[in-house]
Amino acid sequence: MKKSSNAKMNSLLLAIMVMASVQNVKAQDAFDDTDYMMDGGTIEMDDLNIDGKLTASERLKKQREKLEERNRDMMEKKVEDIRIKQEIELTKNLQKAFNNSLTQMDQINTTQAAPVAPQPVVAAPVVETKVETVQVEEVKETNSKVIPFLGASAIKGNGIDFESKLNVGATLESKVLPNVTVGFGLGYTTLDITDISNNFINNDSQVYYNNGYNNYFGQGRAMSYSKLNLEANGKFFFTEDAKVKPFVGAQLNFNRSNIKYEDGGNGYSYNSVNFGNEGFSSNNLSAGVKLGAEVDFTSTIGLNVDLSYSKSITSGLGENADASNTNPDQVRLENVTRAMEKSDTTSISAGVVVKF
Repeated sequence: MKKSSNAKMNSLLLAIMVMASVQNVKAQDAFDDTDYMMDGGTIEMDDLNIDGKLTASERLKKQREKLEERNRDMMEKKVEDIRIKQEIELTKNLQKAFNNSLTQMDQINTTQAAPVAPQPVVAAPVVETKVETVQVEEVKETNSKVIPFLGASAIKGNGIDFESKLNVGATLESKVLPNVTVGFGLGYTTLDITDISNNFINNDSQVYYNNGYNNYFGQGRAMSYSKLNLEANGKFFFTEDAKVKPFVGAQLNFNRSNIKYEDGGNGYSYNSVNFGNEGFSSNNLSAGVKLGAEVDFTSTIGLNVDLSYSKSITSGLGENADASNTNPDQVRLENVTRAMEKSDTTSISAGVVVKF
């Protein structure tokens, strides 16, 4: 009895252990299903085995396939997102380039800018500034100038060699081009001449030596010569803005000359001719060239120095004799005047330049 009772007890304990093991397996399956749900898994109809309960390996296979499919979908979605971003970026770049082209075309074709919307005015900060006034000397362009001058002349020709006692005058010039001026001048020249060659009388047919003439007038009678000339000239300056401006020029002169004896004749007469009232005047035209330079001291004051050469192109215009040609000294004056008109005249002068 005792053995039979022990055997029953052992069978009961074994049955209890088997049932506990089965409950543990069921609980573990339930726990695995719960974890799967918490991890984001979903139980679909495909997860159920209609014919019976899925095994653990089948469930793992199903879960792996789901995960692979989910991963594949995620990868495809990421690739698609990248493609979309690239397409958007490319579209933006093309749109930007197209807009820039349109803007450039608008700038070329548009002649009037579009009105700009008024912007709010913001007051700038006030900064106190001390301004010093600087006096700037206004430089006026001077196109005209007057040149009073003083100089000397030499007259040389056939039997003539005279030097002037006085040569004065003034010219007025105006600029017509940056390097060219034209002007008009007035000059006056005087000479003192002793006629040492006229110790005889020439009546065109015979020459008589006259002791009485020589006794009255010594070695010759003193002559007084004066010339008034009107000049038109033009100058070309080699430089324009330099302090020293060399130039060349040309001139045309109208000359009015007068010559007479100074002694009044001393009461001498010869062959019913009374000496002392001789005189002669004449007009002529001359042309010449000049070479010189101007030196600027200031913007309005300077110095002019020039050398000129002239020669008559006409002679004996408007002649006027004070005595009859029966007077040998009257003839002498006329001959001297004509000889001077045909001679070469060289002049040198210096003058002050006043610009205005």
